[in-house]
Amino acid sequence: MPNELHILLWVVGSLWLALTLIWTCGLWTLRPLPASSNPAIDNPPAERLSVIVPARNEAARIETTLRRLLAQRYADLEIIAIDDRSDDATGEIMDRIAHEDPRLHVVHVRQLPDGWLGKCHACHLGAARATGAWILFTDADVWLAEDAALRAVAAAQRDGAGHLCMLPAMHRCTPAGRAAVLAASLAGLRHVLMTNLALRPTAIGVGAFNLVRADVFRAFGGYERLRMEVVDDVKLGLLAQRAGARTRVYFGAQDAECDWADSARGLVRILEKNMFAIIGFRAWLAALILLAGAVAVGAGLVGPFTMTPAGWFAAAGLFSSVPLAWRIARMHGWSGWEALAAPLGFLTLLAAMANSTLRTLRAGGVRWRDTFYPLRDLRRGLVR
Repeated sequence: MPNELHILLWVVGSLWLALTLIWTCGLWTLRPLPASSNPAIDNPPAERLSVIVPARNEAARIETTLRRLLAQRYADLEIIAIDDRSDDATGEIMDRIAHEDPRLHVVHVRQLPDGWLGKCHACHLGAARATGAWILFTDADVWLAEDAALRAVAAAQRDGAGHLCMLPAMHRCTPAGRAAVLAASLAGLRHVLMTNLALRPTAIGVGAFNLVRADVFRAFGGYERLRMEVVDDVKLGLLAQRAGARTRVYFGAQDAECDWADSARGLVRILEKNMFAIIGFRAWLAALILLAGAVAVGAGLVGPFTMTPAGWFAAAGLFSSVPLAWRIARMHGWSGWEALAAPLGFLTLLAAMANSTLRTLRAGGVRWRDTFYPLRDLRRGLVR
């Protein structure tokens, strides 16, 4: 075997082991929300909570989502649902439920102004009407346990955090999709570690559950700063930290559930608008990530076929994260067997990056919820 390949296999194995160590520390800091028996929860927060729910063509799910929110055990609650140019029954369902419960307020968007992404504009309108000391941004396909909001606000107050995000559990997913989700979860643990230990400001946010103090939100300029951000949830977290707020990240377990991606192919499709955006639409960086990722995963997979200690070491490094993936799988309520394929899930993430980059560059922009946004405008609106 050429000496260069021998060295490469040792390096790749070492890098995977280093990443596994970092991910282990990150997972150690990722906890469920404190239970309702916690003293911090026994003295429930008295401050008003405003929940912002943007929705476009979500007639199949929006009623369940809103009724779950209205069932929250939170004393002072208001919910602002934004019908963002839906052409199905989403708006009618919202209005019907609002007629039944005065805590729900509905905003109908008929036309998208220039210089705005649809979701960002909807969140901006919702936040402008919010009167709470806390603002929770959530998605129309997210279902919360009845005490999730109460415990999240209490946890943020206990932690001294101005921003709290919660990773939702996903209970319905194919085995290949689960492996891909586990790989994505592992890749995100470095940001979880940096955030929960307050090592340095890092971009982290979760569209399913992004809770922020209203004064922090307004201090950094709110969604006016995020007008053209595709990954607005992540950049909201970054701006909150830059404004001096501490961020805490929790895992939803049974507190938050969403159907984010039900298969590996679905994950690639969902990430089509996100992957290139998260790296600032930089083609050179996408190429570097794809090359480095292909080498790292490929070396781990083909290493054993070299029948050398270096090859086995590279494979051991790649699969060293399987116990962590098993733990995350159990947190989702899965069997755990999908953890064995989690290293292969990194190939799905590479495919998602390639698909996102090529499609965005070929189209000259991003198509999101039936609206096209030119790449030049997206790059101009980036929060850096």
